Order: sequence, then C-alpha cells, then structure tokens
Amino acid sequence: MAADNDGEYCEYHEILYETPDKSGKWMQFYPVDEIDVKWERAKDLYRTGKLKGIYAIKRGIKCPRTSPTLQKYFQPLFFYCGPAYKEEEIMQYGKDLLKEMPYHMADTGHMYYKTNEQSETDTRCIGQETNYIYNIKTTPENFDPIPSTNTTDKFIDEINDEIKSKYNVGLNVGKWIQYYAWHDIDAAWENAKKLYRERELEGIVFMKVSTRLGAGEKKNGIICFYCGPADSKEEVERYGHNLIQVICFKKTCHFNTFLFLKLTYIFNDSRSLDVVIYARVPDAINF
Repeated sequence: MAADNDGEYCEYHEILYETPDKSGKWMQFYPVDEIDVKWERAKDLYRTGKLKGIYAIKRGIKCPRTSPTLQKYFQPLFFYCGPAYKEEEIMQYGKDLLKEMPYHMADTGHMYYKTNEQSETDTRCIGQETNYIYNIKTTPENFDPIPSTNTTDKFIDEINDEIKSKYNVGLNVGKWIQYYAWHDIDAAWENAKKLYRERELEGIVFMKVSTRLGAGEKKNGIICFYCGPADSKEEVERYGHNLIQVICFKKTCHFNTFLFLKLTYIFNDSRSLDVVIYARVPDAINF
C-alpha cells in the first residue's frame, strides 16, 4: 500500500481510462462495517463501465483530514472524474454516480467533489472555509441500506415499477426464500439487487431481505424473491430454477404463498420440485 494525499493509505486504486488534466473526485464515506460491501459494488460497476465519466476509483484506509469521529468510524471511496473546471459535466457525473451508488450521510446531506489540487494543498489549512468546489444534495432515498446494520426496518424492499407492471400478477404471488448465514447476507443482497436491476431474474416481481432488526437473535437472514402466479407450478418452477442458477444458490430453496391455499414448493436433492398443500387459509395474504 502506498501513501496518498486523499487518505493516509490507498488500499486499492484502479484506473481503466485515460486521466484528464486538472481533475478531482466525488467522495463517499461509509461506516467501517459497510465499506467492504460498498467497495465490491463500486468495483463491479466500474469494471463493467457503468460509472459514466469516472476514470478511476479508490478506497482509502482512513478519511482524509477530517474529524476524529469520521477518522475512527468511517472509510472513504473516491470516484475520479474531470476536468474539474467543467462544472456541468462534473455535476452530471455525480448525479449518474448516485443512481448507481446510492449515498447519503445524515449529518452532511451532501456528496462533495474535491479537486486533486485541493488534496495536495489541503485548502482548510491555508485559510479557505471549504475543501470542495461542488456538492450534490442527497436524501435518505439516495441510500441503499445495509441489511446487517439496519435497525429501523424489519425488511428492506427492492421494487422496480416497470418490472412489477410487466408481470402484473396482483395478489396471486408467493416468494422463493433463500437462507444465508448472517455474515453473508450483505454480499448476497448486493448480488441479488444487481441481478434484479439488470433484469437477470426472470419472473421475479420484487424482493425483500431481513435486517438486523428483523432477524433479532437469529443466526441467519433471508432473501425473499416474489413471483407468480403462485398457483402455476410450471411457471413457479421455471422461475425458481433460473433463480438458483443465476444466484448460484447451493442450499434448500422453497416457495411459500398465502392466498386461498398455502402452497409450499421445495426443490429436492435432484432439483425437481415437490409440492406440499396445507389447509385452506381464507383471507390470509402475507407479503
């Protein structure tokens, strides 16, 4: 690892494109227990060319010249773009970045852009009030919550209105359920979101994941993949087979629905589908 102006050390620095002159970077700061998941997502987006205008990304070990609290509990990600004097382009790159890497810090409410020159001279040390030149206001809606650290919601939803309207299954829906060890749930959820947003999960209308609040004292978490019509064994089986192949899920995967009958579909060891029909449960719809 090498010393760096943007953080005491640079853990990873990846450049795939030509570096513009007089550039800078958009900065995002994450809690240390979330940074690994966010860094993996940033690398995947960068390597697949989805970070428009971003020519390099970097993960720092420490936050650059910030408060002791931020230094201790947060680590930075840097997204390089330029030239810095082209404000309209830089602002658009930042807005595009937020679409791919949702981000929000409650205490600042902004994402900031800092020039490389400011990093080298440390603008605050030479009397200037700010050490950035551009900023974009963010809201909680700009942030993808992390399941293992979320203590405000029992479940986190991932719903795309376009996908939902495409399948239009209404209430005749159920869910494939996958169980993950608690230390794997964040990475599994990031992967599921990526595949869902890229339309790789055939038939999946929307998804949910359990959180730290929802799991309580349990040692594992669940991801629910909703699809339908729930009473169509053929379609449910096809969507389930595609799901476990795309997700590369190796454990038991089962499908539950509460409509007028409670149906449970279970993939057995040979990956064929067994069906269990329980007692009629009138007016019980559980999403």
